[in-house]
Amino acid sequence: MLRPLGTVWYFCGNGVLALFGLDTDPATACRKALRAASAVASNVAYPNHQFASEMREPIQYGIGIHAGEVIVGDIGFRGHTVFTALGDAVNVASRLQDLTKELDCKVVVSEEVCKTAGLSSDVLTQTDVAIRGHDGQMMTVRIASDPTVFASLLDPAPASDEPLSEAVAAE
Repeated sequence: MLRPLGTVWYFCGNGVLALFGLDTDPATACRKALRAASAVASNVAYPNHQFASEMREPIQYGIGIHAGEVIVGDIGFRGHTVFTALGDAVNVASRLQDLTKELDCKVVVSEEVCKTAGLSSDVLTQTDVAIRGHDGQMMTVRIASDPTVFASLLDPAPASDEPLSEAVAAE
């Protein structure tokens, strides 16, 4: 679902960490992360519609997207290592994902990602949020109830032979 947009690096329960920008510039990485959110929405919509009568509840999800520097590499001890990303950008993406429940939306995107991706500032609803672990500092974010809108807001999707590759947390 994410290829050629990004790479899923980590699963934890029903949560996913996907990385964008490992092999490309920040603007392209941010656009790819937004396109991936749109792809997730489109791919979840199908089973929700197709199997509505068989499911107790539709599949729910929340996505947090933030950009920043991270440390990537094999982390662990002796033979028990995993490739992962560490850093504040990963933590903020996770906190933004948590906020999707509180803000009753599907995606929370940091203003930094929107600016870097070249999204118009008036396209998505803007709000200021406190990020847990950031000592009461407020962060401006954009929220989307229908992430499929990202596909129409961004330039055409990349060709499948573009390099793969910021931090996205989804649940």
